[in-house]
Amino acid sequence: MSSSYNRREFLALTASASLLQAAGGNPLIPLYGSDAGSPRPSSVQEPLHWVRQGIVAASNMEALSFVRRRGGELLDYAEQWRADLSDATVRTLLEQGVNLILITLHKGAGLKTEAEDIATAREFVKVAHRRGLRVGGYVGATIFYETLEAEEPQSKDWKQIDEFGHPLYYTPTQTFRYMACRNNPGYMDYIKRVLKVGVLDLQMDMIHFDQLMWWSAPASCHCQHCRRQFRDFLKDRYPAKLALARFGFENVELMDIPPFGSDSIRFAEVANPLIQEWAWFRAWSLAKRYQELSDYIHQLNPGTAVQGNPTMNLDNNVGFLYGVDYGQLLEGGDMVCSEEPNQPLWTDDGRLVSQIRTYKGARTMGKSLWVWQACPRGDKNFPIYAGAMELNISEALAYNDRNIGIVAGFDVLSNTVPGEVKPYIELFTKRSQDLVNTKTVADVAVLRSYASTSFNPAHSNVSTVLVEQSLIVDKIPFAIIFDRHLRNLSAYKVLVLADQDALSDSQLASIRDFVKAGGSVVATGRTSLLNEWRLTRPKFGLSDVLGVDQPAPDQEAGGPSRRTEVGAGRAVYIPRIEPAVEPPPAQVAYAFGNHYWHLPRNHEDLIASIRWAARDQLSAEVKAPRWVTIELAQQDGGLLLLHLVNYKPKETVQNIQAIIRPPAKFRVKEASLVTPEHISGQKLTLESGPGNVSMVIPSMRVYALITMSLEAI
Repeated sequence: MSSSYNRREFLALTASASLLQAAGGNPLIPLYGSDAGSPRPSSVQEPLHWVRQGIVAASNMEALSFVRRRGGELLDYAEQWRADLSDATVRTLLEQGVNLILITLHKGAGLKTEAEDIATAREFVKVAHRRGLRVGGYVGATIFYETLEAEEPQSKDWKQIDEFGHPLYYTPTQTFRYMACRNNPGYMDYIKRVLKVGVLDLQMDMIHFDQLMWWSAPASCHCQHCRRQFRDFLKDRYPAKLALARFGFENVELMDIPPFGSDSIRFAEVANPLIQEWAWFRAWSLAKRYQELSDYIHQLNPGTAVQGNPTMNLDNNVGFLYGVDYGQLLEGGDMVCSEEPNQPLWTDDGRLVSQIRTYKGARTMGKSLWVWQACPRGDKNFPIYAGAMELNISEALAYNDRNIGIVAGFDVLSNTVPGEVKPYIELFTKRSQDLVNTKTVADVAVLRSYASTSFNPAHSNVSTVLVEQSLIVDKIPFAIIFDRHLRNLSAYKVLVLADQDALSDSQLASIRDFVKAGGSVVATGRTSLLNEWRLTRPKFGLSDVLGVDQPAPDQEAGGPSRRTEVGAGRAVYIPRIEPAVEPPPAQVAYAFGNHYWHLPRNHEDLIASIRWAARDQLSAEVKAPRWVTIELAQQDGGLLLLHLVNYKPKETVQNIQAIIRPPAKFRVKEASLVTPEHISGQKLTLESGPGNVSMVIPSMRVYALITMSLEAI
């Protein structure tokens, strides 16, 4: 083992764990609350029941004042914009199944400057509510300083500034927009004034927060509020003795937000403890401000939903670059938005491109996901091809929580929902009783540890993405989990740790408890070699579970190593996930885009290991081409649901064989096949086996839903 620490230094540093316990701190999980999904208190949950009854959305969220300032719009844009916010639009959208539209509330120019936009929105909300259409209001996180500073002189101090004191702009072309700092109390007070207008005056049903992130590192905010709060953050986490072990001296007030001295980050792994803490602070403070705004909105009106757009994309290192830790951030709000570029597609070179990871991450946190189903004009991230929108909505039907996203509109609204997707919306509406109040049934949990995937993405995140790709293509029911979920793994048969190299002692204890209780672990690469501070242990922290002490050199990496006598559970160690295509060079500003998503070379070994770890008792086994994916879910006390999506929309798939293992003490009574072509359903023939039931799905084009009623045995 190569390490920059000798054994004596290592033991002194790892002794900090006991100091940490005594101090009541935790350098890995500074904020996490409840175990999964942060359900709202009952007093708030009931008024928001409409969120889970099904959302089909449209959008016309850009303020007219902003479009004029931005430039480049159509000559008659103003006339079109006003015409679109009309009773005719409301009627058209409702007729096509849309039940919520997102419009402008506050882009950032000021309440006086945007007064005309707000007045138009007020009248539109009245019209929409009379006809039964819900309305959400857009709130940006930028400052249009030309006008806002005239209205609110103190707003000069609300912007994010870099280490050189320069303001952070939204884009190089939109230099009239500064990024606002949510850690500034003055800005937060102002936004609450905006929220009062939207919630109490306009009576909007939802508030959408855009730019729910910090600006991209290394351009981090160095304003006086961020600097003071960062020091307070360090003081709360590191009493003198613990600070000495962490930083080499006791007084954390000597430290400041780390400077980078350039516009790029030139290292591949985050080892510097101050930079690690700065990343944790950004994630913690963003989550804290979002929760504060969410709570404020629910205090104004418990029935107003909250949504944020945190550039949710699990193949990029948004954790380090933007301060987004989903396990913390998604404690706030009721829904989440994504603009990731992974529009569903089966490529000519055999890759499955999807947004399944994002859906699964949001669902684990108890949130439904908004995605753009209506393709913005000229956006390269939204390819236009035959069946694209059908496939998009099919993916949402299968993997989302009663939300099929935005099906109409962008800038000036396109009121017409494409004809080919109307059957999908009709299925979503008419079969709503089958789709509400469901939870994913997952045999396998894939961990995304923040200290691993954000601080060493070229190893940890590459391995994780490729393992997830294998599970998706091989149709194994799985969930994506975050650090917080290690406290309770009882819902899963197998925990996959794909090169999750940095795990704390308390996390290792949770994993051992899981294995002792009968769960299985499949670990790869350097999993558990480091602690949460990314200090190297003398051997794997899970060596007693895995039966392996050290990672093998790459050139000596062999096949899986299995152990059957680990408490009541099993363990598998795989030396490395072997990419079929060489990943990008290692760097912290890392993106592992979908053109790298070929199955790993050792895909078969990986899948065989996971099946063995699950004792070959997966809840669903489906034999279909690799371009067909599945999702298994169950209603609270109700139906068992199997969703299927065909990523080759032009090719009908026939005679799909499925084996379902229902929950213990239940059997499948009957099953029905529902498709957009046959919404009423078709009864399937069942053949019972020991603890399972098998069926044949005769045919599906793009999307299929098998509803299974259960009865006790």
